[in-house]
Amino acid sequence: MRDGIGNGRDALPRVRAILSGLADVVWPRTCAVEACGRPVDRPRGHICSACFAALPFHEPGGACRICGMPVPAKTPHVFVCEACAANPPPYERTCSAVDYAAPLDMLVQAFKYNRASWLAEDFAELLDGAVRAHLDRAAVDAVFPVPLHPNRLRKRGYNQAALLARALARRLNRRCDERSLVRIRDTPKQSLLGADERRQNLKGAFAAVRPQFVRGRVVLLVDDVTTTGSTLAAAAEPLRAAGAAHIWCATLARAPHDS
Repeated sequence: MRDGIGNGRDALPRVRAILSGLADVVWPRTCAVEACGRPVDRPRGHICSACFAALPFHEPGGACRICGMPVPAKTPHVFVCEACAANPPPYERTCSAVDYAAPLDMLVQAFKYNRASWLAEDFAELLDGAVRAHLDRAAVDAVFPVPLHPNRLRKRGYNQAALLARALARRLNRRCDERSLVRIRDTPKQSLLGADERRQNLKGAFAAVRPQFVRGRVVLLVDDVTTTGSTLAAAAEPLRAAGAAHIWCATLARAPHDS
């Protein structure tokens, strides 16, 4: 009986691959990078292999072990920056897959504001690569998206961080928890504010409402873009207070402070 079940499960990826190939014949996928126009030659996703390889991945070099902020000079080691040493945030590690630069920035804008949810698999592949490279992938207990306030969620119709977290959780074979961390204050957009204003804007904006699902867990907090780390810190604060064993952060992209 077990052998029969196993064989059926093993056949599922082949069936999906065949169906995906047939779908590509009927509805061929075109690369999501606007200036490209080539057909997509990757099994899943909507970015062709040439454009995927040319995305603005981080340059090799040193970065803060905690906040993930890169340093101008190329250094082969990971260290703790002065800001994190003086005032450690409530999370312990951060990694980002790519820089918030062309053409990734336009894809993120489409994903975030124009309902391009089909980009979630491409972005999750990038996130998974960053997690593999910089974090202990096997130690993660649950994946938490940075939540939207209900007002913002109703207006946008979806939470882009939740789409990323779900797709990444599937790759990690972990639970995606969208209920234990909530946003309780509807705040102005962070992109309109400076660094200090961002921190003040988000004070008390999040709450851990199911501490039993947080306590003692290694939590991976997921968002689309980080700039100063203020949103990640504000979301991690109640998770730390609820007793999370470790809080690590993974974001698709890192934007420069002056963006």
